[in-house]
Amino acid sequence: MSDQFTAALTLRTSRAALPPGFVQRQRLDAMLDRGVDKTLTVVTGGPGYGKTLAVSAWINHNRLPGPVAWLTAAQSYDVRGLWTDVLNALKSAGALPGSSPLGEITPGPTFGSAELARIVAALTQLPDPVVLVLDDVHELTDDAVVDSISRLIEYRIPQLRLVLVGRTTPPLHLSRLRLADDIVEIGSDDLTYTAAETRRVCAVGGFTLTAHEAEQLFTRTQGWPAGVRLALMGIEESSAPAVDHANNRRVAEYLLEEILERLEPRDRLFLLATSVVEQMSPDLARALSGRADSAQMLDMLVSRNALTVRLSDRPTWFRYHPLLRDLLRERLSAENPDSVPHLYLRAAQWYVSNDEPIVALRFFALARSWQATVKMLGEVALPLILTPQATALVAALAAVYDDPAWRTSAETLIVAMVCDYQRHDFESMRRTADDAERIFASQGIPQPLATRVIVALARIVYSRVSTPSTLVTTSEVLLGMVKDASQREIPAATAYTLIALNNHASGLVWEDRFAEAQIELDAVCVQGAHAGMTLTELSAESYSALVDTLYGNLDQATSRAQWALDTADRKGWVREMQLLASHAALAWVHLYRFELDTAQARIDVGLEASAQGSDVGCRLILHFAAVAVAIAKLDAEAIGLTLNRLDVLERTVGNLPRLLAGWSQAIRAEACMALGKPYEAPHGGNATAGHTGFTTGLHQIVEAKAQLAMNDPAATLKALDFPGLFGRYRSLAAEAAILEAIARGQLRQDALAADNFEKAVVLAEPIGLRRPFVGGNGQIASHLSRFRHLHDDQSAFATELASLRSDGLTAAVPRPPVVQPLTDREMAVLKYLPTMLKSSEIAADLFVSVNTVKTHQRSIYRKLGVATRREAVETARSWAML
Repeated sequence: MSDQFTAALTLRTSRAALPPGFVQRQRLDAMLDRGVDKTLTVVTGGPGYGKTLAVSAWINHNRLPGPVAWLTAAQSYDVRGLWTDVLNALKSAGALPGSSPLGEITPGPTFGSAELARIVAALTQLPDPVVLVLDDVHELTDDAVVDSISRLIEYRIPQLRLVLVGRTTPPLHLSRLRLADDIVEIGSDDLTYTAAETRRVCAVGGFTLTAHEAEQLFTRTQGWPAGVRLALMGIEESSAPAVDHANNRRVAEYLLEEILERLEPRDRLFLLATSVVEQMSPDLARALSGRADSAQMLDMLVSRNALTVRLSDRPTWFRYHPLLRDLLRERLSAENPDSVPHLYLRAAQWYVSNDEPIVALRFFALARSWQATVKMLGEVALPLILTPQATALVAALAAVYDDPAWRTSAETLIVAMVCDYQRHDFESMRRTADDAERIFASQGIPQPLATRVIVALARIVYSRVSTPSTLVTTSEVLLGMVKDASQREIPAATAYTLIALNNHASGLVWEDRFAEAQIELDAVCVQGAHAGMTLTELSAESYSALVDTLYGNLDQATSRAQWALDTADRKGWVREMQLLASHAALAWVHLYRFELDTAQARIDVGLEASAQGSDVGCRLILHFAAVAVAIAKLDAEAIGLTLNRLDVLERTVGNLPRLLAGWSQAIRAEACMALGKPYEAPHGGNATAGHTGFTTGLHQIVEAKAQLAMNDPAATLKALDFPGLFGRYRSLAAEAAILEAIARGQLRQDALAADNFEKAVVLAEPIGLRRPFVGGNGQIASHLSRFRHLHDDQSAFATELASLRSDGLTAAVPRPPVVQPLTDREMAVLKYLPTMLKSSEIAADLFVSVNTVKTHQRSIYRKLGVATRREAVETARSWAML
């Protein structure tokens, strides 16, 4: 499960070794040398023109400006697969210093222009130039792949020398390079042997020809390298058709047929049997042909220059020339078509025994051995879908669509379901899983464990992206399957357990069961790191950050989320689904700290990353955050727009789990209040025994806010009167204390109001919580001013709170502060000051002496910082005390 080279990749990063008798051509070397000073070199020519060997020989014999990375392109490449292998080729060539960020970038499913720009930026920082050779570029047919190469070329990276080798050039934009003389193009005419080179090839190969015979050979082959080599393998020139360069393949087939007919039957069968693989070791050749002398046979083919080459970096591996292999495969299919699937199966079984599951899957699929394919997927290979090998895995299964009956077989449907996942077609994946299970049920036979595991994984994925209320249940199904499975039954049981446990924990978060979730998330973080399942580890860390945010541990949430995102950033994974909880966590941390612009930027990043179908729970939380930003800015138009977007997403989800349903209701209620409609705010009901989670606390906070907005402080206190409800959630506890302070103040319970506001500040200051201190129609500002002067608090935090207004802008000069809170008796006297009553009349009404009233008046003036009765009234009204 760890990120490491596979044998298949190592073969693609190995160039062909030069065969015996190879003739180095200085004129080609000189042309390639000129390309070292250019952005791009293109080498194109049809089959048999020696393109690959010419470039390989140049690398071997010339002093290049830096290391050389070689990659043979695969037809199955998508843009992620190409760049995964390009980076690995650079690593294997030693082109990356230890400090290069390229060493950690691992393209993920969302790889695109942003990630390519990161690679380009890192390439520009390489200390030395590097030559990157892409062979067989004619195999690259994916538009996104070709576009990414075009963009790479357009950057003209000084440290990169790109060499493209193929039968044709992909549709790249090369006109600017040609105008700037920044490209070297080598074509078929350049690759063709001259008469002198033809004579030299004959001499080096040990063939003694007269001048006339050499001239005849050159005339008949027209210098076509493959034609010359084939002719020198024993074909009499007089019997071979002439080469016209427009029909080289016909000539090659004729010459190769002649060669095959001259072979011993055993040798011919060896060539036919081994043609089903692109490269082979002697051991693989033995498995295919049954010949114990496979190593000697391959050595003999190389020594005779029989269109067979060793791989330079893996000299025990061999490859046939494409012309030879194509003909052999055609002959095999024509002469013994029934043997082809059996040979594919032999190749698959060999790769299974050599721990190469993806290559094994490819050959199982080519053999249309779907039961073996599904068994291999379920038992071993499917967890690779979460690794950089995902593209190769799905490419290995692509043959399923070539089977005319794929829609009627349960096994082929399961294989197609895996491909649906990689394409992010989750609805098709769900339907395909349903169809496969119906077929299994109709057959009346027990469904194999491997297929049940794959279907269970598909159910988990669908829950995560579409129906989060079912995530706990679907995860428990897979956990139950693998719990008692032995390593022999399901070799990938550990990986499946971690995947299921991570999703189960995510589902527990959505059900507002944070404590249980955190235990499982901690386990996944530790075990995921140990197992090399980096994406799963990052997902668990991201959800832990979200839980920390809701608990009010804002610093720890920031640390966790930033670590996950920094790790992902180094690998180019920031937009992966597994990181979405980190984006959601940071968005709310910034909101709680009233950093509205930063919060909005994080929301935008998260929503863009999840636009193609993703973790719908986190996507909802990002939409909640977007509404909250609009509310904080008192932007009625933005509130309506963000609520509409939230409505659209919620309609696609159906029933929401407890946390998401409660949060959605709460944010809608806050929107109603912000729009001046507290009576229309939806109510979630009062807290009841046994429900002390975040959702219940949030409901009671919103209920208290609504009651305050409706000028009912007693009902506000009733909504908050649930001991222990807010204690575990620091942000909620601080907000509850502020709301109680306001309500107590309105009821003239000044001492209790001051105590609660102090409690709110004590809870908020260590974590930088500011959001609950904004708004309140000036009442919060009044309590804050009293708090600062009572406690002589000139701290940076208190100063920041005093500078905030509900629209998030810097406030004007603060009102004159209240030095001390008024006593209940002083508050009673204060209520009479706006009237025309004299001190004696106030005293009579309150049943106290005139001196007592005057004493209270003087105390009120002192505490309000005023000198007259009129100033006292105005100041008291400005602080909402009247």
